[in-house]
Amino acid sequence: MRKRILHTLKKGYLPRWVVLLFDLWVLAFSFVFSYVLRYNVRPLNIDMTVITWDLLIVTGVYFIAIIIFRPYAGVIRNTTASDIVKIFETVSLGTVMLLGVTLAGRYYMPRSLFVIPISIIIIHTMVSGFLITLSRLAIKYFFSLITRSHKDVKVMIYGAGELGHITLISIERTTELNYKVVGFIDTNKKLQGMSKSGVMIYSPEQAMGHMLVDQDIKEIIIGINPAMQVKKSLDELYDFCLKHKITVKKVPPLNEWINGTFNARQIQPINIEDLLGRDVIKLDIKRIQTGLKDKTILITGAAGSIGSEMVRQLMIFDTGNLVLLDKAESDLYNLQMEIKAKYGETRHFELVIADITNESRMRRVFERYHPQIVFNAAAYKHVPLMEDNPCEAVRVNIGGTKTLADLSVTFDVERFVMISTDKAVNPTNVMGASKRICEQYIQSLSLKDHVKTEFVTTRFGNVLGSNGSVVPLFLKQIKNGGPVTVTHRDIRRYFMTIPEACQLVLEAGFMGIGGEIFVFDMGEPVLIWDLAEKMISLSGLIPGKDIDIVEVGLRPGEKLYEEVLAIKETCKPTYNSRILIADVRREDHKYIREKVSEMLKNIETDGDVKIVARMLELVPEFKPQNERYKNASFVKN
Repeated sequence: MRKRILHTLKKGYLPRWVVLLFDLWVLAFSFVFSYVLRYNVRPLNIDMTVITWDLLIVTGVYFIAIIIFRPYAGVIRNTTASDIVKIFETVSLGTVMLLGVTLAGRYYMPRSLFVIPISIIIIHTMVSGFLITLSRLAIKYFFSLITRSHKDVKVMIYGAGELGHITLISIERTTELNYKVVGFIDTNKKLQGMSKSGVMIYSPEQAMGHMLVDQDIKEIIIGINPAMQVKKSLDELYDFCLKHKITVKKVPPLNEWINGTFNARQIQPINIEDLLGRDVIKLDIKRIQTGLKDKTILITGAAGSIGSEMVRQLMIFDTGNLVLLDKAESDLYNLQMEIKAKYGETRHFELVIADITNESRMRRVFERYHPQIVFNAAAYKHVPLMEDNPCEAVRVNIGGTKTLADLSVTFDVERFVMISTDKAVNPTNVMGASKRICEQYIQSLSLKDHVKTEFVTTRFGNVLGSNGSVVPLFLKQIKNGGPVTVTHRDIRRYFMTIPEACQLVLEAGFMGIGGEIFVFDMGEPVLIWDLAEKMISLSGLIPGKDIDIVEVGLRPGEKLYEEVLAIKETCKPTYNSRILIADVRREDHKYIREKVSEMLKNIETDGDVKIVARMLELVPEFKPQNERYKNASFVKN
């Protein structure tokens, strides 16, 4: 029976006309009560005939004010400060109109019923405003009292600013979550010790010192704008929560709010990207917008994890036509549906199904669209697969890049941005060596006379969550009950999130004048074993107990540690502290072109070892870790 009553209360709402009549009744009662107060609670001093006529005037005047400001339109159980403001606006307008009627009556009809004592009007204003507000808050409190579960989840909100306050209000409105906010956490010392909407604000030290454990806090909700987040403080909080099995959730970004408003049901768990991301990247938006404005842009590999994020980032800017090219039909279709769902018909773009290694097909693409900017994100990147298929690494990574670069020169493309990898630095595997040769080719091409295209290379490390990366693998293994496999207990990798990698690509893409290899500051390398433990903990499980972590040994061609720069390379700074320019050796284009052309011509007849030997000619720092290729340098061409 109780559940039925509660369900009715939660789903039902008072009709607006009932609330309107209730407000009028409160106003009428307040007016009579004001007379009683004015005459020191002596009913004999009150003329009921006068009060009756005055009451009709008051009711009529305030009815007009109520219709104008509509304080009855809000849901009483969800009363907020804005609803209280509407009440006071209504009462204020009614008071002003009533004063106007009274003063006019005194001037034109001194003895008429339209003359109401000023003292009565002032008392009525205060009493009516107070009683209507009190009634709203009382109903709200009563509703929360009878619908509140005895199993409330105690939570704290990280961030006592505007977003944190919006989160608190949304939680109070959403009874289905059974959340009870017991405090805010904020690094602002001026706010610490104060309260907001009756909720105390604590420092991170106070929260982690005793609050979180003593109060049996079950969840922390991050309610702070990403641009304002202090990474060090958040990292300490994340580690503390993982250790004490406290769930951490976050308020989604503003652009993900439904219809521009936030609902507590949109609160989402944090993921591993949140734990490993760095401080927010500050982009030179003006420079990027200038470079992109009204330009036709070709993105190859547009359906991949990096390419699709590049498309999402480009959608924010005022560009010309976007040409999205990929050979993966289903993934490209899914991207198309995503863009249409978000932008409708407001963004124009073209889809092209094509293979970048097909020169005649790519030539037709360039002839049709005449791109002014090319972002090349199409590549094979899986290290073990390329070790077993070096011919494909050469055909796609090197051959595809060569085709795109040559066509860019032919069709006077203004800017060509290639996405490379830190595996190209002192490569130990075929994939890394193939990307280094791509770097050599387009850099040498940029040095040729009469080449108008500005060629730029961007080099960064592993991208969290990208297709084939360690994060999706770990998630799948955790979902299947484990074990989680790590190749070596001491293996470390540099990581970036997909959005920050693509943001830096955009920034660097319009930073140079051509021929540069831009290296991104990847922060500190991450111990993969720690990454596995954190992902297991985020899933609500205990590493080593619920899910085992197993060491399986390094794969062929895999490094224990990765480098972002080669030993002989040095760095030059740029205006963005996160982006550096690698000072690499410059190659002769004629030599590089001959060797690359020879390599591509013979990939169908050369064996795997012979292909690797040709790669070694171009990349002498290539040190294959795969036993099959360790003697490749001795193979005669």
